[in-house]
Amino acid sequence: MSATSSTPQVSDPPPLPALEAALEAELPTFELFFKSFGFKRVHGRVWGLLVLSSRPLSKKEVGSQLGISAGATSTTLNELDEWGAVSAHFDNSRRCHLYTPVGNALSIVATVFRRREQVVFQKFRQTATRSLNFISEQHGERDPRVLTLRSIITTCDIAEAMMQLVFSAVQNAMSDSESVLSRAIHAAFKVGVGTPARWLLGDKLSAALDDAAAPNSLPEESGPRKSNG
Repeated sequence: MSATSSTPQVSDPPPLPALEAALEAELPTFELFFKSFGFKRVHGRVWGLLVLSSRPLSKKEVGSQLGISAGATSTTLNELDEWGAVSAHFDNSRRCHLYTPVGNALSIVATVFRRREQVVFQKFRQTATRSLNFISEQHGERDPRVLTLRSIITTCDIAEAMMQLVFSAVQNAMSDSESVLSRAIHAAFKVGVGTPARWLLGDKLSAALDDAAAPNSLPEESGPRKSNG
């Protein structure tokens, strides 16, 4: 057997079909969704393409489909990965990373809120601290502004701690199929959305919520349950 016969070959994927016009027309909505949470429009456009694509995409394919440069594509995907909006895995046959969207939009939004609000409070606290130090040095501790600024610093610390507590509680509750929040969200999706809940919450979590919402897990409703059949 020759030495070259065992060398893995790089397989070219089938040509990626262009996104159908009806789906491409939806990309601006993805852009708007991400922009409303402080991202750039390109983040939403790339994420939307991954959501609507028929298979995982490489950086080259994303850039080609959207007509953006290799540098912008790489930066955008790296930032989306950092924010937990996409996942990447190395494909040995193609020898490149392929990207897929993370469908748990609630988790993405929670992460964005937590990090963004932390930055806001941290910057505000730093400003108050600098002002406090300046006023204390220039005008003394008896200046009435000192008390106000100290109060601002304390409330920023409390607010940041409360946000951490709330977000941690929400994330823990979402991962616990027996929690009231998990059941409530599942019930809302089951009544109002149905199957797309799996796209938003992810298959694993949605399956756990399905189990939690089974008839023997929830209080009995008044009257017989209607069959979907």
